[in-house]
Amino acid sequence: MAEDRSLDIVGIGKLAEAIPEQAWTSIVNTACITFKQLISPLTAITSGTGRLIEARFDRLVDAEKVIASQILSRAADKASNSSRKRKNKPKPSIILKVIENSSSEVDTTLQELWTNLVANELVDGSVHPEFIRILSRLSAADAQRLIEVAQKSEPNFSIKLALEILNLLSMRIPLIEYEPTNFINAHLSNLDLIKQSDGIWNLTVIGRAFLEAVSDPSIEAT
Repeated sequence: MAEDRSLDIVGIGKLAEAIPEQAWTSIVNTACITFKQLISPLTAITSGTGRLIEARFDRLVDAEKVIASQILSRAADKASNSSRKRKNKPKPSIILKVIENSSSEVDTTLQELWTNLVANELVDGSVHPEFIRILSRLSAADAQRLIEVAQKSEPNFSIKLALEILNLLSMRIPLIEYEPTNFINAHLSNLDLIKQSDGIWNLTVIGRAFLEAVSDPSIEAT
């Protein structure tokens, strides 16, 4: 148990170690119950993949189970508050990959992006598997930079995401606007999320689609 609890689930040190054993056990048990209740509709319609999701969840350490449950629970709330019309059923394979990639994420900003990604999948099954790979390779500073590029190049497109994500960052990280060798710019360009034209960084088609996928579906565009 000590090893499970050492995982930092909120980004401020080994907080779980300060939680009394009985209370921590209750938190983990609640997380397990909540997760399996949320995933049960998928299990009912896709028994094989549903059982695979449950098996993958069961193999997580306790702190990862808490994170995975929290992400799925918040995603379900956002999906239920979305005004978008349901088109397709969520793909169990996407839920599985999100669990595998997000359950050890301790940064709250990135946890929120994972939550939004799941929420969009729950709304209309619209998430492309590539977006999971992209998100798994981003840091909070990368997310900030991507939003800043979107704000400058396409402010109407990015406003709801900018308000949501930038406010989550507890400390703004100074970034260089026009330095082509800046690592974050190069990394986002390598992921084909941004491109440079006449010294200005702009979103690519993939960048726009990715931002849509990690936007909160419960927030109306403005």
